[in-house]
Amino acid sequence: MDRVLLKELNMKTRKEVLIFLKKLWNEEETHCPICGDKLELLHKKAKRSNCDWQCKTCNKTYKTIYLLDELNEQIKIISKDNNNL
Repeated sequence: MDRVLLKELNMKTRKEVLIFLKKLWNEEETHCPICGDKLELLHKKAKRSNCDWQCKTCNKTYKTIYLLDELNEQIKIISKDNNNL
């Protein structure tokens, strides 16, 4: 399974991404932004965690901590660019 990158989510705003991540962390029913199929927990038994999700249709893994890190890095770059203006 491939890990999803932030740019693959097709979300235009930070707010959209945060709402998506919060739904996953709250274990609300959430659909894959790529194909629309329902996302499932990656670890269901001993290592049960609401941080890693999977879409069996697209064969993609959603690692929420990595997505949040990517989002924060993107904001740092934008802030740095604005400070240089």
